[in-house]
Amino acid sequence: MAEVGPNPQDEAARIAWLSQRIAFHSDLYYNQAQTQISDAEFDRLWDELKALEPNHPQLNIVGSDVDPGTVKVEHMFSMSSLDKATSDEEINHFVNETALGASRFLSQPKLDGSALSLQYRKGRLVRAATRGSGERGEDVTRNARRVENVPESLGVEIDVHVRGEVVMRKTMFEEKYREISPNPRNLAAGALRQKKAEGKAKAEDLVFQAYDAKFPDADNRHQDSISPPDFEQDSDVLVWLSKTAGIEPAPWQVHDFDGAAQAIQSMCGETQKWAQQRDDYQFEIDGVVFKVDTLERRELLGKTAHHPRWALAWKFPPEEAVSVLLGVTWQTGRTGAVTPVAKIAPQMVGGVTVENTTLHNVGEVQRLGVKIGDKVLIVRRGDVIPKIESSLGPASATDMQNRFHADGTAFELELPQSSEIDIPT
Repeated sequence: MAEVGPNPQDEAARIAWLSQRIAFHSDLYYNQAQTQISDAEFDRLWDELKALEPNHPQLNIVGSDVDPGTVKVEHMFSMSSLDKATSDEEINHFVNETALGASRFLSQPKLDGSALSLQYRKGRLVRAATRGSGERGEDVTRNARRVENVPESLGVEIDVHVRGEVVMRKTMFEEKYREISPNPRNLAAGALRQKKAEGKAKAEDLVFQAYDAKFPDADNRHQDSISPPDFEQDSDVLVWLSKTAGIEPAPWQVHDFDGAAQAIQSMCGETQKWAQQRDDYQFEIDGVVFKVDTLERRELLGKTAHHPRWALAWKFPPEEAVSVLLGVTWQTGRTGAVTPVAKIAPQMVGGVTVENTTLHNVGEVQRLGVKIGDKVLIVRRGDVIPKIESSLGPASATDMQNRFHADGTAFELELPQSSEIDIPT
């Protein structure tokens, strides 16, 4: 039975009732997977409120947003991991073997943030979810609404899932957050999942950068939503996102050539370009993503149990630096596990000054055979905390010189005497 509510002549009461009913039924539908009225009845309530008060706040909030992290969301479209590469040879193999000699590819910088899926129904944002396992994520709609480049409504009434990365500008990180977090990535993930508006970072200080869009088929979209355009290339989807939907994608480049060899040359050049631009780019990136651009060819290539065959994530080689091991302390965690923490002479690795790093466990200390006073190789892969990779033998006094703490003050300790690491029993 259709809901009636207050007399339409009492406009204020009618508006309040319509707003309340829309919120109630949206919560049932989007958060509890239940319905009490048909889509047509819901739309009638919506349209009446829009006619009475076009700018009513409820028209920009579909559903009752749950506390971030409290509700799991099944992704209609899997957010799969991508196959990884770090060399030109692996790009060659991807093009010639995995992609079967394709010659048209799309590339985008691999943003180092927190993956997010935005679900729009009839052009309205109804849910935002983290990547999670790739098949199932967490509802973070409340916080996602506050992120830059996440519109409440699109420029067209369509059902679409827009996927991308939530990142923080480096300038914002340096101005507000350098002292409370080692990197922007941790802040992005935390700000999306925090249950209170005020946490380590504000969602308003984050930016969403889209990398693709998926459209539900006719059986799974709103009956009044328009059909999606007939795209031939993934790059066409990115143009549509920017020009029609009003969501800005991460920058992209199309590599379209007559043969695979030319495509490979262009793609390898793209990795070099981003490696040179990495430090100056406004967001943290850790590589370049390549995808077969032609959607029909993607369907033919398919996917493995782990990743699509039509995409490759090329990652920057690990960043390395040399320091001196000054000492080791042992920390006992909540579970009782004892972890060795290495104190090293201050060393910049991946844009961060490192003075403490993990040696993981007793077995790793024994495997490395490293001693106090050794020169050590520090490696940072992606956003992982820098670790001691190997010993380079005894250090000298010159290895301790010209070093500075994170605050800019000079490092003045002397080289410690060479000694074995004291392992607790």
